[in-house]
Amino acid sequence: MIKEFQINIDDSQIEFLHKKIELTRWPDEINNDYWSHGTSMSFLKELSEYWINDFNWRTHEQELNDIGSYKFTSKTGLDIHFLHAKSNQKNALPLVMTHGWPGSVQEFIKVIPLIQEKSNRPIDIICPSLPGFGFSDKPKDLGMNSEQIAKIQHELMMALGYKQYVVQGGDWGATVSKWMAELFPENCIGIHLNLVIAFPPNTENPMEGVTDKELKLLENFNKYKTHGYGYFEIQKTKPQTIGYGLNDSPIGLAAWISEKFYSWFDGNDNNLVISNDEILSIISLYWFTESITSSARLYKENGDFGFSFNSVPQPMAGAIFKGDIMLPPKVWAEKIYNVVQWNEYDGGHFAAMERPQELSSDVIQFIKKLKL
Repeated sequence: MIKEFQINIDDSQIEFLHKKIELTRWPDEINNDYWSHGTSMSFLKELSEYWINDFNWRTHEQELNDIGSYKFTSKTGLDIHFLHAKSNQKNALPLVMTHGWPGSVQEFIKVIPLIQEKSNRPIDIICPSLPGFGFSDKPKDLGMNSEQIAKIQHELMMALGYKQYVVQGGDWGATVSKWMAELFPENCIGIHLNLVIAFPPNTENPMEGVTDKELKLLENFNKYKTHGYGYFEIQKTKPQTIGYGLNDSPIGLAAWISEKFYSWFDGNDNNLVISNDEILSIISLYWFTESITSSARLYKENGDFGFSFNSVPQPMAGAIFKGDIMLPPKVWAEKIYNVVQWNEYDGGHFAAMERPQELSSDVIQFIKKLKL
């Protein structure tokens, strides 16, 4: 069953959020220039002041409702929230865009109109909220990993009346997209990824074909594993434990999420690349829906990868943003994917927010190559 879902957070919840921010007990800080020990306190205090005095949740709430907000009851019994930006023309190509963590469907607000306006063919864009994220239901049983989410999203596409579709994703959305392609090859006709997961092949010389430029980009992953992987191990092993603190403290939640946006963006100053309004809209969504614990649980369900290394035949495009956390060489990706497009751009992990023009153009370029 599919029904319209109007997002409307009660005023009392917004007032409660402000009170919780005002009651924050701030920790001490030492030698934290450029976020070397974690989220900068000066940044976070400025953000908290903006959150109370200037941020308007209603504006962002309305943006989501204006795109088209719905819920779908899956066979699992879970209600899945999704955005559905419909073309005003017939025979539109369906494009499923899947977010990751700590993102949400809000990541796609900029790229949805760009893709639809730039494309020379009509496109319907569907952006599901992963189970346990945003306004989607929280799984009550173990086993809701990327493979199972792929099945739910395929079920949604069939319920919407689409027989074939293209998938797009980054972060966990990349793993869900890969699973949709693998499990439903008759329906998924193309894969566009802005995070490509691939590792050295099990061959005598796994570095064969890797360019000097690609070797340099591999350093990003080593840096991430050395200096930025702690959150992954915590959420992969004890998501419930970290959830008690993050679900009760909006400043703790803001610190946990904004540090990822700082670390995974292509920037080197003491600020985020996106605006206060954009980052607070995402943090506020996690707060109002109390979804930080359930979203972190996906790491435990997926383990290290949440990914199948089986090859898939569909045409695939890799949009490589050079500040991202994983940047495999093209020859490694070709062991898994039928790569027909591979472009590199400046930018980081949250490409839809940081580089919407580049990402939307790359998606359209890929769609033009598909035999439809």
